[in-house]
Amino acid sequence: MFPTEVIVDYNVLKNNFQALQALDPDCHLAPVVKSDAYGHGMVESARAFIDGGAEIISVFRIREALELRNAGIGVPIWVLLGALPNEAASAVGHDCTLACFDIAQMRALSEAAVASGTVQNIHIAVDTGMGRLGFRLDKLSEAIGVNLPGLRLRGIFAHFAKAGEPSHPVTINQIARFRQAVSMLPSECTENHSCASDAWLGKLIPELNYARPGICLYADYPFNGMKSVTKDAMTVRTRLVSVKEIPSGESISYNCLHTLSRNSRVAVAPIGYEDGLMRSMSNTGYALVRGKRAPILGTICMSMTMLDVTDIDDASIDDEAVFLGAQANERISVLAMAERAKTTPHELLCNFGKHRI
Repeated sequence: MFPTEVIVDYNVLKNNFQALQALDPDCHLAPVVKSDAYGHGMVESARAFIDGGAEIISVFRIREALELRNAGIGVPIWVLLGALPNEAASAVGHDCTLACFDIAQMRALSEAAVASGTVQNIHIAVDTGMGRLGFRLDKLSEAIGVNLPGLRLRGIFAHFAKAGEPSHPVTINQIARFRQAVSMLPSECTENHSCASDAWLGKLIPELNYARPGICLYADYPFNGMKSVTKDAMTVRTRLVSVKEIPSGESISYNCLHTLSRNSRVAVAPIGYEDGLMRSMSNTGYALVRGKRAPILGTICMSMTMLDVTDIDDASIDDEAVFLGAQANERISVLAMAERAKTTPHELLCNFGKHRI
């Protein structure tokens, strides 16, 4: 069997959900499993969160919601993109709450719901300053009052642009705008949610009874100095296929980004950017071999990465090399890796997850 593996511990996901829910038992968490659960496996992750007590699951596309239904997932599902007009007929009647960000989209859903004899629950998306999907405040009253048959408005939602900076002017304005939007709703619209991971951990709108955590469910995710209550659920590992002596002065890999400053033992790990290991970690990241850090040498290739094992006694072919996760007393967290790769943990996990076993 090929040695490179991307492994997910679903007990960690279950425990992560329970730990987050314990921070505020009165808030209904709707864990986000879009994009194949950030690379962790959508169906398996949804089951783990439900086992942990989740009563709602959030996805992005109606296709994802239908996949969950076909897998036997029975809890209510929030679809954050909703259904595009050409998807409306297949989207209604599955106990999903569909986002609406356009009047034409709402009309298409209304027609589909009436035709199928169902009442479709909806959430209206509000653009409070993200500049993505959603009604601006000056158009929101029209969306709320459109009164189309077959649709039942359950609440509104938005997303923060800089939730990690609670005192930023954009964040302050978004909070005020969302509260203004909530004040425009009928009293029966109670499923209002604006908080993803940073916004919920930071309690930016603490009066909301619903939140949709994402990245903090999947990773060790401290927020603004707070101790994290969650752990990384993904491990990425392989085994060394070559270890050899290379003299000082020789260059390693494409473009000669690294020239050896000493006689070195260089190992080859059969993992590269085709496996999700980002090329931006060339010459800067490291793996764990025999419980010690083995620096990445030179450019990460499509299917191979070179490691410096000169200072790792007896490192040899078939030794495990961990690129994400723990080995002995050392650990590479997804946040630490993201910092070195100059990206977000979201992108790293999605990239690795495409190769999950």
